[in-house]
Amino acid sequence: MTDYMSKLLSFTPTYHTDTYPAIDPLSGPTLTNRTILITGASKGIGRATAISYARAGASNIIIGARSPLDAVKAEVLAAAKKENRDAPNVLALYLDVASEESVQKMVAQVEAQFGEVDVLINNAGYLEKWVNVGDTNMDAKEWWKSWEVNILGTYLCTKFVLPLLLKKKGGLKFVMNMSSIGATFLAEGSTAYQTAKLAVMGFTERLTKEYESEGLVAVAVHPGGVSTELARNMPDKWHSLLNSAVELPANTLVWLVRGKRDWMNGRYISVEWDMAELEGMKDEIVAKDLLKAKLTM
Repeated sequence: MTDYMSKLLSFTPTYHTDTYPAIDPLSGPTLTNRTILITGASKGIGRATAISYARAGASNIIIGARSPLDAVKAEVLAAAKKENRDAPNVLALYLDVASEESVQKMVAQVEAQFGEVDVLINNAGYLEKWVNVGDTNMDAKEWWKSWEVNILGTYLCTKFVLPLLLKKKGGLKFVMNMSSIGATFLAEGSTAYQTAKLAVMGFTERLTKEYESEGLVAVAVHPGGVSTELARNMPDKWHSLLNSAVELPANTLVWLVRGKRDWMNGRYISVEWDMAELEGMKDEIVAKDLLKAKLTM
């Protein structure tokens, strides 16, 4: 492991690969009356995040994906019941984040049922098979799909959900965009995924520049090394890094909305860092303007 990677992983003294008490969905204030929209929710991190929000008491949970969502909806309702939470209103919708028509249709249904959104989690993603640019196995359409899903999808969902986030005068207005630790280092064969996730970081920072005056908070989140179907598209040599429990990102994404996080605006956050320790570093982070993509000179 390079010195850079060691420094990045140990940005907080404690490094996590599993959930821990401070981010437990049951340990903080209930999220009653909150409306949460999660894309890419049919499996993996999106599914687990919907369940964590149900455990935290969120009243309205919108789950979107191209795959069937009936099983996820049932799991979300069961999770709330198990923790003696009120049954959330779960709206399961077909969603292709790379299709403007699909996103607009989804948003219209959300507005008709709930009127407003408090939290948007742009979780839908794509990771192509890693091959070098000149390799004959490099398919241009698959390469571009990483950009279509990871950055165009993030843009479209943010663009059309934004009015539902900003329509209320105050309160919670939070956007979480899934980036990746891969955006911060170079790896052969990943010219699409890594650059798209770097673009997500830049998009997030610029989004806050445009709307922080209206109370919007947006962060780019590395969701940890979860062994999802997509993550296993990476070469085998990287699979040893896929050692995070899916509950780690899911519960961290709940923790983020339970406090005042405007100091995080536009920044890169890793769920593998200890959140309490990260909070303790906020003065230094803000003073030095850390955790943003910059050109070193």
